[in-house]
Amino acid sequence: MRIDINPKYKHLQSFLENLPENFNVLGSSLYKGRNEIKTIEIDGIILNVKSFKVPHLVNKIAYTYIRKSKAEKSFKYGLKLQDLGINTPEPVASIVCYKNGLICHSYYISLQFEYDYTIRELIIGKIPFNTTLLEDFTQFTFDNHQKGVLHQDYSPGNILIKQLDEETLFSMVDINRLKFKQLSLVDKLKNFSQLWADEEFLKIIARKYAQLSQMDSDYVEKQIINFDQIHKAKKLRKKKIKSLFKKN
Repeated sequence: MRIDINPKYKHLQSFLENLPENFNVLGSSLYKGRNEIKTIEIDGIILNVKSFKVPHLVNKIAYTYIRKSKAEKSFKYGLKLQDLGINTPEPVASIVCYKNGLICHSYYISLQFEYDYTIRELIIGKIPFNTTLLEDFTQFTFDNHQKGVLHQDYSPGNILIKQLDEETLFSMVDINRLKFKQLSLVDKLKNFSQLWADEEFLKIIARKYAQLSQMDSDYVEKQIINFDQIHKAKKLRKKKIKSLFKKN
């Protein structure tokens, strides 16, 4: 077993060492699908623990010998985001367990972030339409891009929102697929296609992003909508192909 711990939470080392053995009986499950997410309270601290699905054999070999596991990348990237001044739930630790010399279970532990809603609720209409909120989100994304951060799974459920008295706080989660690099304009504008938003939303995002980038608004709008249409067509095509195989 390999554990990386944020020095601020060294006092939790004993708990973390026993977490894999006790995970199934601890805390409350928030989500259970391919991965499982739980909240667990220890020493007055509420932790968010993500247990990643055990990878198949090829990925077991890759994660053991070639590249970092999703848990390790989440921890590393979380600390890097904090260094860059980008909000993400505070990283506590990553744990990687091995069986027969290969990775099996792995966990990413962060502080539980109490949020009000995600960008998804705004996009699907669960909360009232709010132009200012959408523009603030665009500012958040623009700032991340300026710092060379690209979230490659920028789906609306991965952007948490907390309304404070005088500001709106955005926080990124599911961060094991980040890229830190000099971003091209295509990287930046294509990033919004993963939101699966209506054209009305994308036009507001485009106008704000163009203003922040000091670019032509019509051009930015055209590019963002084009990338969105390509992304949606690709996803729908994959879904159709999968449904055909299921019928057979």
